[in-house]
Amino acid sequence: MGSARMRHFTILIGNETQGPLTEDALIAMIADGSVGADTPCAPEGSTEWVPLSAYFNFGSKLKVKQGKQLSTEAEQEAATTRINPDLRKKLLVYGLADAATVDGFTQTQATVAVSTKEAALRTQLRRHRTAKATSFLLAVPLAIFAGFLIPPFPAALGMLAATGIFETGSAKTELMSCRQSIKQMRLSVQNIESVEFEKPRGGIPFESAMANRLVIPPESSFALNAQFGQSRINDDITQAGGRLGQERLVRLLKEIPSGRTLELLRASEQSLLHPLTGPQNWANFRATDGPELEKLILGATLRTAPIGKDNTFTFEMIEPINSSMSSMVVIQLSINGQKAFASWGADCFDQTDWRAEPLPSAFFLARERYIVKTKVTAGGKALAASVTTRYHKFNVTRVSPTWRYLGVARMGDKDAIYLLVDEKRFASAKINEVVDQSKMATAQCFTEPVESPTPPRLEAL
Repeated sequence: MGSARMRHFTILIGNETQGPLTEDALIAMIADGSVGADTPCAPEGSTEWVPLSAYFNFGSKLKVKQGKQLSTEAEQEAATTRINPDLRKKLLVYGLADAATVDGFTQTQATVAVSTKEAALRTQLRRHRTAKATSFLLAVPLAIFAGFLIPPFPAALGMLAATGIFETGSAKTELMSCRQSIKQMRLSVQNIESVEFEKPRGGIPFESAMANRLVIPPESSFALNAQFGQSRINDDITQAGGRLGQERLVRLLKEIPSGRTLELLRASEQSLLHPLTGPQNWANFRATDGPELEKLILGATLRTAPIGKDNTFTFEMIEPINSSMSSMVVIQLSINGQKAFASWGADCFDQTDWRAEPLPSAFFLARERYIVKTKVTAGGKALAASVTTRYHKFNVTRVSPTWRYLGVARMGDKDAIYLLVDEKRFASAKINEVVDQSKMATAQCFTEPVESPTPPRLEAL
């Protein structure tokens, strides 16, 4: 705390991170109870979450003496008095104890009680079997003998034999029922413990979410790819001994030229039919009206583009345009070091190609920039299911998996979308960093953090 440079920490409250915060700010939050000792924190430069108590003091200043620990012999004696789970279940199933009294048994007492109960059940079962066999062996010869003497006697003899065979409550049936209940309970518990949680439902790939949220401005929705030929001008200038410069440019005007600009532009185009010879040649036009046209064209220019060696040029992200608006596209040449202007559709050029079409969505998607705004988690909740037998009810507890999300949005977005990421990507992500679209294109995207669906039989505690 007393170092020359005050440390900074990031804390995690609920599903929201805060920080970096100074030590003084955190001490103030500890004092007013805003954070507790178990609040996760990460020092500046670290990605590992640890409790605040690792760096700050909590609680009162009272001194507490630690009591004398139990000796090893005492611990062993306590361990020997603890009954194992199988004996505990048998005590409950056989009705030898209930939930309130079962912990009062020691291991030895539980073993003796269960053994005594099972021995009594086996003895009763053997007695019943012996009675059944004896009755049958006695009844068969007596029935044969008496059947020849007195007709009613066989019926009476049968009733007498039945008295030893059928008794209230069969010990064998009870024992089989208990064992079956225990087997069924174990199977039910195993099924609940082995159930798998599904991944969150309702997500779509990040690239699909970006396409759904894409907005293309109309004023930037078109691209123009065009080509022209200037062989006629080249030949005339060469024959007249002029020099055609390498400085060539295409200008896209803000609007279709009109008035004085259109008048001078048409005059310039007409003069370029005979650049250096004849009464209406470009050299004469340049000496009189050329400077005025140059000033008007430069002032009306919206964008410029270079001309390729094959006389092609491209404008991207422009307003919709067609060939009837070609006067907005002005070719700038250099003749004897002076600027010359003519529109793409002028007679002095050979127009070979004009393709104006809407830009594809992929063009704009590649320019989208999503930024990490927040890091949140969902899940990690305790769930329980009840397993009921003939005698008792047991609860099995499970914990749902924790899922990690990065809340991302573009500049100006009012809402965020949430990307499901693994633990490594979640830990390395930083607030305000740009999302790599190529790596996250297939990541599942949600409108809010989502947990796993709750499996059948499990309910939230």
